[in-house]
Amino acid sequence: MRTPLIYKDVPQFGLDIGSHTAKLVQLVKHGSKVHVQGYGYCYFPKDAIVEGIIVDPEQMASAIKPLLKKLGFGKLTSKRAITGLPAAKVFTRTLQLPLMDQADLDQAVHYEVEQYVPVPVTDLYIDYEIVNRTAGKDGKDAHLDVLMMAAPRAIVDSYIKLFDALGLEISAIEASMTAVVRALLHSGDMGKNTLVMDIGSLSSDMTVYDEFTPLTGSVATGGEHYTQALVKNLKIKPDEATEIKVKFGIGPSGMREKVFPVLEPLLSNVAKEARRVIKFYEQRGEKAHKVERMVISGGSAAMPGLPEFFQAELRLPQTAANPWNKLEVKDKNLNEREAPMYATAIGLALRGLK
Repeated sequence: MRTPLIYKDVPQFGLDIGSHTAKLVQLVKHGSKVHVQGYGYCYFPKDAIVEGIIVDPEQMASAIKPLLKKLGFGKLTSKRAITGLPAAKVFTRTLQLPLMDQADLDQAVHYEVEQYVPVPVTDLYIDYEIVNRTAGKDGKDAHLDVLMMAAPRAIVDSYIKLFDALGLEISAIEASMTAVVRALLHSGDMGKNTLVMDIGSLSSDMTVYDEFTPLTGSVATGGEHYTQALVKNLKIKPDEATEIKVKFGIGPSGMREKVFPVLEPLLSNVAKEARRVIKFYEQRGEKAHKVERMVISGGSAAMPGLPEFFQAELRLPQTAANPWNKLEVKDKNLNEREAPMYATAIGLALRGLK
């Protein structure tokens, strides 16, 4: 892939690599409105990614290339992509450090990474940004709030190989949860002190938004596990389990007595991690912070009864995310069931507009 020496302001799009689907969204801004240029998704083999690493970039590229040529709606007009790394594989931490110059800050961040990240620094890509400066009173207690992120080199390098095979240029890589938060801020589904829960196929990722994301949590439980549990316990086929999950879920229906006991242990495990994230957020720093609401996104967000379950477990008012809100979409065939799964791709595409 040719790497340009001079940056040109050309269109960009978001490409979200999930556990076995790739979601693509390209946006364009006209005045104050954001229009959907195109979007779509495709499947790739479930064994193509192992522990976050794309093990066969060429094979995955073969699965994704047809999507680049023909989207579900619209047309791709760019070769420059923004992508996200799985939240479970990215180490994120908010550091509170004394005021210092750039050289000392670099050293301090690397020292903190060595202390808190269970991976050798030589095996990581590390980045950070100052998210807040506190002057303090009478020159005392002045400090920096620094958002640090570290990602395994093996994962990042495998993404680079994939995009090389696709003939695309990567303009930025960020944590997928950062993109989700951006999408939900744009859609108006959330504000400060909001727990964000993104339920994907193989994991449920979460954070609390408060002008930045101080902590991300993840548990290896997602929509695919719900399906597998129904197959095993109800002795049914995968397509039947999927239909039950999508149509009835754990909401009020004649199926609830059979379905809820099967899924409740998995859902409770997700709620346990959410409580841990909430506790960390509310106890950090000198000022008291309270999580005020929650918003649920991701491919399984529309499962009947799921939002109500977490609302009761976490005792927080909840909103089911609609990342398409405030986007101008001419496609009248947008599938409401599939819409929530584009949150990450939309958030990545929104970054491309800046």
